Amino acid sequence: MLNTLPCEILMLIADWVSSSVFALVQVLTAYQLSATTLRVLSRASSRLYAVLVPRIYRTISFCAASEWALNVLNVEPFFLRFGPSRAADYLQHARHLQIKAPFHLVRFNRCAYYNIFRAAGLPESPATLGASDEAAAHRQFLDDVKDQLQLIFTHLKPNRLSTFEWRLGTCIPVGVLDQEGYLTRYQQRLARLSLVTDGTCPETLHRLDGVSRLSCLTVFEWEGLQHPSEVDLLRQCIRRNWSRLDHLSVGFVPSAFARALCWESLGLQQSELEAGNIGTSDTRNGDTGIGDLTAPPALSTLSLSKVTLPPDILSEQHAIFCSLQALTLRDCPNQLRLVQLLSRSQKPLRLTHFEFSFDYLLHEPGEGRSLSAVVRFLCSFRGLQHLHLRLSNFPASKSHIQDAIGHHQSTLKSLVYHERQLAPIDADGLFEDDRDVSPAWITNLSAIVDLGQVSAVALCASPSAARRCLRPTAKHSKLQILHLRFSGLERIHRDIPREITTFLRETRKRYSRHPRSCWGSVNQNASNDTHSYGPIFDEYFARSQFEYMDPQQAVLASSAAIAEAEELVSFAEWAFGPDGLPALQVLAFGDFSHGDRYRNQQFLMRRVYPSSGGKGLAGPACDDTTRLPFHSADMSDSSIWDGSMVDGARFLSACPGGGLMESPYEL
Repeated sequence: MLNTLPCEILMLIADWVSSSVFALVQVLTAYQLSATTLRVLSRASSRLYAVLVPRIYRTISFCAASEWALNVLNVEPFFLRFGPSRAADYLQHARHLQIKAPFHLVRFNRCAYYNIFRAAGLPESPATLGASDEAAAHRQFLDDVKDQLQLIFTHLKPNRLSTFEWRLGTCIPVGVLDQEGYLTRYQQRLARLSLVTDGTCPETLHRLDGVSRLSCLTVFEWEGLQHPSEVDLLRQCIRRNWSRLDHLSVGFVPSAFARALCWESLGLQQSELEAGNIGTSDTRNGDTGIGDLTAPPALSTLSLSKVTLPPDILSEQHAIFCSLQALTLRDCPNQLRLVQLLSRSQKPLRLTHFEFSFDYLLHEPGEGRSLSAVVRFLCSFRGLQHLHLRLSNFPASKSHIQDAIGHHQSTLKSLVYHERQLAPIDADGLFEDDRDVSPAWITNLSAIVDLGQVSAVALCASPSAARRCLRPTAKHSKLQILHLRFSGLERIHRDIPREITTFLRETRKRYSRHPRSCWGSVNQNASNDTHSYGPIFDEYFARSQFEYMDPQQAVLASSAAIAEAEELVSFAEWAFGPDGLPALQVLAFGDFSHGDRYRNQQFLMRRVYPSSGGKGLAGPACDDTTRLPFHSADMSDSSIWDGSMVDGARFLSACPGGGLMESPYEL
């Protein structure tokens, strides 16, 4: 049937491949086809092949499956799977190329320490990591990665890539982005460049001189900067792409070197004279030209992490911030000072997206600059659609953050609020550590946030507290995504998905003996059930690490985990049920910082519609019943965000805990 459709319709269908999973609406109702299915369809005829394959392989990702072997990319398996000829043909269609790896535990000195010596020329011996051989190990690692990249680059069409993402978190080998590198010479039309490099690597040799030669960038992201030479390259690249740069994201690693590098070193504000000469031979290295200061004219999105901001800004220097539509600030020195100055700006701000993460104790904000600076800034303009806040260890203030949130009530589409404070962690109160705080004002949430308009909300709140604050206006709620947040590090020894799955499986065994009506309440039936939680506890205890604890501690910890799982499941049944939140699509629980870094401290649920029918939709958490109005979901399934008014994946990962690249000793 697909073979008879007009080519235009086939191309529209194929365009959905960029999201990996899509529905063929009005063509194959209720079916969802993955990229694998499309590959099968494309073999049905040469016409389908010609239309679908270029879309399927528009984006190609090569990954290091383990962060303990970062030099083992899945390049060779790609060629073995498809054969050299077909693999080369698929690479011809690539427009977006990604090289990536996990960032779970290894966030420090990734280059030579986390690889296997699979390449010839280096003995497999602990001696290779000794002081005399570290440089050799580092060089061998980069050579190994370089050989795999060259196998990819050989088959790409020149000047066809629009995106290159290096998210391996290591130094970049020679031949990629140096002056004579492949991207510099043969992919000069790159529009998006995203880099995550290892700024902590002691063997950094700066193989990125070619970055300043790229002149078509609209998006430039660089995480992991530390050295002045890297910042010089960043500044040169900004100047080279001054007139077209739309999105800029810069993240320094926490170090003495990085703290010495300040905002001015980025070169984001130039005199009119300099701006006019950017890209010409008259461009000067200084920032002392005569005339009014100007900012990159197309820049609409700016994200800064651990960048030392200016302690003072003249009124004429506000231009860059006043022209932005999206601003993200994460733990930057002088961050409070900046928002305080911007709140006094006579030029109106145009922000529709604002993310602010700051730990008051890690900086020296100065006299009179506390939470009130954030509140005054947010109240100095209107029109925010997305407000994401992570506030740690702020002292008590007469200013109330809920007033600032309510100031944007009429336009707000998504809200993230995560608060942390020092709290005693021992019975005597001698030791303190950061802990999540559920703010008192969420009891009056419906008066602060228009739940009939906002699409996504994330709060630090227990399921029972969330239910109390959402229930009064539930029937009129337009909430599509709800995230109950907590910091993954606080529960790093827990396995939340297994706890919830175990609870569901064991309670279903009991409910199978006492059938209930569709969408019934777990909590209601549990309270009336004569059976104890003994089987659930035994199953959970046998599958958890608590069996290695002191028996009394293990019992307490296991009981608390079971109680939390029961509370969440009960809340999910209410939220997705007929008396809950009618528009809710996704319920998230836990910490989604940096993708799946805390994958054992996160759980995702999506709605099951009764009209869908079939037990196959129940998912792994409830695969033998359709009584529950939800099933577990996975972040890799982009279809869970279909119809959502916000970018769900970006929303869940907003205001992450800690940096992407950081030493384990800073945790």
